[in-house]
Amino acid sequence: MSGFTFDVFISYSHHDADWVRSWLLPRLEAAGLRACIDVRDFKVGGPSLDNMESAVEHSRKTLLVITPNWLQSEWAKFEALLSQVEDPSGARRRTLPLLLEPCQLPKRLGILTYADFTDSTNHDNQLRRVIEEIRESPTTKSEQPITQLTPNLVHPYAMQANFTGRVKEREELTAWLADDEHPICALIAMGGMGKSALAWHWMQHDVLPAASSAVAAVASAAAAAAVEGVMWWSFYEGESSFAKFIDEALKYTSGQPIDAALFPTPYDRAQELRKQLQHKRVLFILDGFERQLRAYARLDAAYQQDDTANLTNDERACVDPIAARLLKDLAAGSTRAKLLITTRLMVRDLEDRAVGALAGVLKQELKEMSRPDALAFMHAQGVTKGTPAEIAAACAAYGYHPLSLRLLSGLIANDTRTPGDIAAAPRHDVHADLIQSQHHVLQQSYDALPKRERTLLSRIAAFRSPMTYDALVTFNEFGFLKRLNIKKFDAALEDLLARGLLQRDMKSNRYDLHPIVRRYAYDRLTDKTGAHTRLRDYFAAIPAPDEDKVRSIEDLLPVIELYHHTARAGRYDEARKLFGDRLRDPLYYRFGAYQICIELEHSLFPDSEERPQRLKNEDAQAWTLTVLANSYSRSGQPRRAVRAFQVGNAIAEKLGEKENLAIGLGNIADDQIKLGELAAAERNLRKRIELSREIKNEAREAIGHHELGWLLVYRGASDEAAGELEIALGLFEKQSNPQALCVGWATRAFRALLMNDARAALEAAQLALGFWKKVAEERFPVELDLVRVEWLWGAALVMEGKDLRAADEHLSEALARCRRINLVDHEPDILLAWARLFRARGEMEEALKYAGEALAIADRCEYRLKQAEIHMFLAEVALEAGEREVAKKEAEVARERAWCDGPPYCYKPVLDEALGLLRELGVEV
Repeated sequence: MSGFTFDVFISYSHHDADWVRSWLLPRLEAAGLRACIDVRDFKVGGPSLDNMESAVEHSRKTLLVITPNWLQSEWAKFEALLSQVEDPSGARRRTLPLLLEPCQLPKRLGILTYADFTDSTNHDNQLRRVIEEIRESPTTKSEQPITQLTPNLVHPYAMQANFTGRVKEREELTAWLADDEHPICALIAMGGMGKSALAWHWMQHDVLPAASSAVAAVASAAAAAAVEGVMWWSFYEGESSFAKFIDEALKYTSGQPIDAALFPTPYDRAQELRKQLQHKRVLFILDGFERQLRAYARLDAAYQQDDTANLTNDERACVDPIAARLLKDLAAGSTRAKLLITTRLMVRDLEDRAVGALAGVLKQELKEMSRPDALAFMHAQGVTKGTPAEIAAACAAYGYHPLSLRLLSGLIANDTRTPGDIAAAPRHDVHADLIQSQHHVLQQSYDALPKRERTLLSRIAAFRSPMTYDALVTFNEFGFLKRLNIKKFDAALEDLLARGLLQRDMKSNRYDLHPIVRRYAYDRLTDKTGAHTRLRDYFAAIPAPDEDKVRSIEDLLPVIELYHHTARAGRYDEARKLFGDRLRDPLYYRFGAYQICIELEHSLFPDSEERPQRLKNEDAQAWTLTVLANSYSRSGQPRRAVRAFQVGNAIAEKLGEKENLAIGLGNIADDQIKLGELAAAERNLRKRIELSREIKNEAREAIGHHELGWLLVYRGASDEAAGELEIALGLFEKQSNPQALCVGWATRAFRALLMNDARAALEAAQLALGFWKKVAEERFPVELDLVRVEWLWGAALVMEGKDLRAADEHLSEALARCRRINLVDHEPDILLAWARLFRARGEMEEALKYAGEALAIADRCEYRLKQAEIHMFLAEVALEAGEREVAKKEAEVARERAWCDGPPYCYKPVLDEALGLLRELGVEV
């Protein structure tokens, strides 16, 4: 921006804050402009005058949102004066008046032409004028030099020798880089097709030189695709989560460490990254993105087969909702960044409902090598004897599959009878199917190794991720390959490299295996227990931080590796204890890392969750299944949670553990309610109450009455619900349990909302907050309870319609806290409350945006009751806009979702609304 930090500083009266922050600011930023606004960009604690002066000085334009309120503000007048001192005559057009409400302009502003926003029907046209004017400046984008960021290759790819050809594919990627219509390119192919190698080679030989030439102002086709920075990230690297990528990307683009006070959650950081990328043309290459999808997001993904034929759409979805949201935001086009992802599977979150790529996504399927490229590659690999036709025929038998050709060339180059001669190829029988051919050449390559090298390769495959040379030598020190001295050990590594079975990153001196090679070699590891036992001992020797010093998931990585190899060694009970003692609390409660918990717990059930017998103690089986089910529930996977709870409850019932069974029945009912399985949920809750009475546990009974009351609220049985809640509150008061009272009054607030009684909902929410504060003072604050209270309070204020500013504050607090602890199941409720708030303000575009966000989560997580509410809201909005067909369609979906098991086990308030609207539209119901 040629010395300016911002494109525009917005000067406004705080009486007009709702319109500025909710309508104007998002649209300016969606247009790619960097806006300065007081609530976000002024220094906290700094003098107001200094903040204003700095804002004007560091912004190319100052936009004055003029209303009578603005004119009455001495501060606003001073801001205008500052901007005019910079450009007194207006010749450089640094001051842009925006007339939001009719009023008499001061003389010093009367000389300037203003954008007329007094007619609300003309806002979009006027906004285009403002955006164009902000973009027009003495220093236009085409004249600005590109500020080059040093390439950030976080996980360098261990490129093997003799990368060949792929000219057409590289040209297609370069054309995409220069294409502003597709911010995202998904490069898709089966394993071994060379996705990572192509992306790395293209980046090193086409992108980075082009960027350098652009900095030097070289006018060329390559410079047209130049970028300000390049970042390479690989999800094949250990625990390289999407949250870690967000942190690294934000630090890279901003050039500053992350301010945890400003951006405390991964969601906050993702949103800030999105804003940064509206102004910076940075290329991000995310390698191995399938590891972020449900099909591959597992602790043992390194050993997983490349079998994608029978995967569901759900299995192709991102495990992290923040990843899904950011991808969708970038695909929508409000960014200058470019994102290349290599993946075995197309990402479901980048597709529309018809399973086509979103408009901002270029879907590229990487195919086999071309015939000329294959011939050149085989020659470079040492296959120098034979006619081109003979070599091509041998390559064709393997489908010109790059990994297969690399392994085949290694076999031929090392053939004992005719080394380097294509005549050796026929001795390796080939299957017609590409997967079978790939498997066969792996078998041939593996079998051709000396026995000790086969053993070494299989033991290396026991690592989940790249390993250092020192780690491999430690193998030897732990008793592996005792007959090999260091020279022979090194020679064995070099032979594996030469045959294409092992990869090495020279800079970091780390060794790795292609996932397909790792899987094949690991399957042939005869002593898996012994290998993982030795690796368990290796990681046990690495010091782990004390629990009170754990600040991030990264601090837990040595313990996670220790856990993984302990479980793989068959020490399941030992692994479960390690998880319970050192991993569960920080991962589940502190970091909200529910997906990591799921991955770790899966290791204890190698035979499936329905068969937990690898854990010797049945109590341990039930405990682990409960933790797993709760992790499913918190991560938005209620159907999987129900299945795990069912197995755990069956064990508790078998053991006669009535208290644990009562708890389990309540847990399963909670997820059944989310799925709309109301009849089963009610049976389980009534059984919970019965068991609690049988064992005379009033605390458990009280919770059962409370949960049943919540269910009856959904069913529309308001009087019966009130009775259950009254019993629960009485028992909670008897026990002097303020946390339970907080939850109980929150449920009453929810009941009042469904009965359209805003005043009763507000009173109940206030009482709930009082009990929450008491818990926070006496013990510790419970974030989940506060999220619920803030949401219900804000929703009640929206329903009442008197203080939308306070509603904004409560809902903002609820959403921020919800996202801080990854509380997926509450987020759609809060987002829908936001949509209702914007609707009450008359800002329908924003209302639909938030409703769409809420629906995306509800659909992904199968939250049936939430789906019903959101579709009903969309139907009402459509009817208000005169779109009767859309309203009819949405109401029909709302009716179907609210039906659940059929009356009386339905979401009755929404069902009644949907039926009423359909009757209004002339539909027979």
